[in-house]
Amino acid sequence: MGSYYNLPEERLDEIRREAARFNEAWTTEEREQVCQLFRSGMRVNEIAGTLHRTVNAIRLKLLEAGEITRYLSRRGQTWTEEETERLGRFYSQGYPVAGCAKLLGRVRSETEDKLVEIGLITPREKAVRDPDNPNAFTAWTKEESEKLRQELSGYRDVLAALAQISKDHGRSLGSIISRADKMGLCETE
Repeated sequence: MGSYYNLPEERLDEIRREAARFNEAWTTEEREQVCQLFRSGMRVNEIAGTLHRTVNAIRLKLLEAGEITRYLSRRGQTWTEEETERLGRFYSQGYPVAGCAKLLGRVRSETEDKLVEIGLITPREKAVRDPDNPNAFTAWTKEESEKLRQELSGYRDVLAALAQISKDHGRSLGSIISRADKMGLCETE
């Protein structure tokens, strides 16, 4: 069996421990059960655990049943009514936008546009891609500006130095800070 999967026998043993039914034949009832569990909101990895199968086996059965689509296979194509219904179901079940896109063979931007169109997210929710920075696309309030002024007052020399470094390198301040952070030069408390 090792040569068929081109994996060492110890890796196959590990897979069998995680998915006891690895490489066993599927019954019609099991195929239907996979679809039912998926439609009920169960995640692919949860279905795999429940049925003692691998995640890839579950994805394959969902692909065969037409429940999910190969990634990017429908990019740029018109949305079907069935596809739109599935998007609404996936999103309502808690799948993130990127997960919905992947399950439907779409890119994130198309999926976000469709979610706005069907009223499940607002254009502002579409714009905020970074949950760690929820105010990224909102205007600064007077209170926020004043708080920032107070917080930065002790760092005027540092800010002036960063502005000069930015100018010397011909890069934006954000680029300088990002590069310094990647180099481990920015320490947070």
